[in-house]
Amino acid sequence: MSVPEGFVRVARLADIPERRGFWVLVAGEEIALWKVDGTVYAVNNLCPHQHASAMHAGHLVGLTLTCPMHGWTFSLRDGKEERGLGRLKVHQVLVDGEDVCIEEPHAAWE
Repeated sequence: MSVPEGFVRVARLADIPERRGFWVLVAGEEIALWKVDGTVYAVNNLCPHQHASAMHAGHLVGLTLTCPMHGWTFSLRDGKEERGLGRLKVHQVLVDGEDVCIEEPHAAWE
């Protein structure tokens, strides 16, 4: 696969366990990858509540991810906090065969 401009290869699909977080470092930013029913989601690994580096170790119900540190809950789809104003950064994901690519962090939030 040729990686599209603005994206970076971060993992192989087989490396990401189903419904368990997978931590990667991309351009100095911690990213949590989650695979749910074969679809891969990428969110910032730092919880916006107190900036704990723990979203890869969170608890997942459906597409709702709970931070293990203080219980804040976020949607993997759009990063919105379920009960408040916080938000996780969400990165676009491309999967081609076994290659998982995400939008480069600086490109996603410029």
